Amino acid sequence: MGSEIAGGDSVLIDKVVKGGYCVGCGACSLVEGSPMRMKLDEFSRFRASAVKPVSELMDKQLLKVCPFSNESRDEDEIAGELFSPSAQYDPRIGYYLKNYAGFVSEKGYRERGSSGGMGSWVLKTLLSEGIIDAVVHVKDRVPTGEDKRLFSYQISRTAEGINEGAKSKYYPIELSAVISKIKEKPGRYAVVGIPCFIKSIRLLTAQDEILKQRIAFCIGLICGHLKSTGFAEMLAWQCGIKPEALTKIDFRTKLEGYGANQYGVTVTGIADGKEIMKKSPPVDQLYGSNWGYGFFKYKACDYCDDVFAETADLTIGDAWLPQYVYDSKGTNVITVRHPKLLEVIERGLGNRDLDIQEISSGLAAESQISGLNHRREGLQYRLALAGYEKKWCPKKRVSAANILPPKRARIQELRILLAEQSHLAFKEAKASDDFKQFVKKMRPFMKEYQQLYAVPLWRRIAIRLKSMLVHKFGFNR
Repeated sequence: MGSEIAGGDSVLIDKVVKGGYCVGCGACSLVEGSPMRMKLDEFSRFRASAVKPVSELMDKQLLKVCPFSNESRDEDEIAGELFSPSAQYDPRIGYYLKNYAGFVSEKGYRERGSSGGMGSWVLKTLLSEGIIDAVVHVKDRVPTGEDKRLFSYQISRTAEGINEGAKSKYYPIELSAVISKIKEKPGRYAVVGIPCFIKSIRLLTAQDEILKQRIAFCIGLICGHLKSTGFAEMLAWQCGIKPEALTKIDFRTKLEGYGANQYGVTVTGIADGKEIMKKSPPVDQLYGSNWGYGFFKYKACDYCDDVFAETADLTIGDAWLPQYVYDSKGTNVITVRHPKLLEVIERGLGNRDLDIQEISSGLAAESQISGLNHRREGLQYRLALAGYEKKWCPKKRVSAANILPPKRARIQELRILLAEQSHLAFKEAKASDDFKQFVKKMRPFMKEYQQLYAVPLWRRIAIRLKSMLVHKFGFNR
């Protein structure tokens, strides 16, 4: 981060930022009089940076809005105040009124979305019915000058604008600029974000009356982890577009004839002096695309215990369940916490705009079982590791515990290494203009990781047969 960080006795800087637990949301820069600014670091991750020393009083104010500090309220406290006692509670997904799985049957939504199109449908319905005036979400941006970012938070006030924000963006973003615009112009806003960003908004609205009045709804996105720009650049490089030449990327291009989890990517950029567009085969054929590897992951994401954006009024994600995963068009899992949004969804169901079915909280949790395992039992082990090494880390809703068998414990250690090394190795590969150098640097870590995940042939056949039965007959457990 360089000399711009002025630490001294600042817990925010010395513990959260320098410790690697800053997720770059921008909440700390929005406190009145804050010296914090959001900047991309050497690995293209947003981090908070102080432009002048942080006073003790200011530090306390900043820590109250930081989602990874020990002075801010946790997800259970925030959500309990917002949604109990009318909602039920499941520790895996948080509070809920109802859970659904399905898609938008109204033409166009499912085709434009990453999966079932529910996010765009909810937002456009809220806008068309006059319940909100604008949507705050991530959209494409044109790289300019020194700012080569491909995405940023923007405000949409039309249905067309909402369409432009469809699909997932696995890319570093921050909230400070767009939240400042909300404060400048009155209205009722719906903000879309990943779990830690929604949490930071809730922490901000508790301190800022203007934001509390203007942010009408928070729409959460189920999250695996946040990526640096390296993830987009890695995928594009394998498609024939070098990192510095990338101008646009669609991370979730649906491929007919493949399962929902076998999507491709479409990249646009400059090659040999001409603009070209390339569509990849299924991403599992691209090096480093497996989400479990954690390439280009922010360290903070390994210390998050919220998969379902538990402080959001409504959460949307992919229904990674056997009965849905073979449908290339995509299926959403939806967790509803706000009564008004439940009304909107039930009305859409009654009008046959939606093809969704109510599911249990257990099935909703099952759709994200890998993420939950990583952020519960896996997090307990990572907290224990930090304790052994006498390193500060944020308090979480799970306690430090060495409860994993040796093989799974080593997997957790390797995931930390894979994330750390991917940033370093990719920076070196870009400097040498040689993607093979990245693969070479990552090879020893990948080799051990894959060996730990090796599954015997008989087990692979059994899993495949069970998955086919679930898909064909709807059997589950």
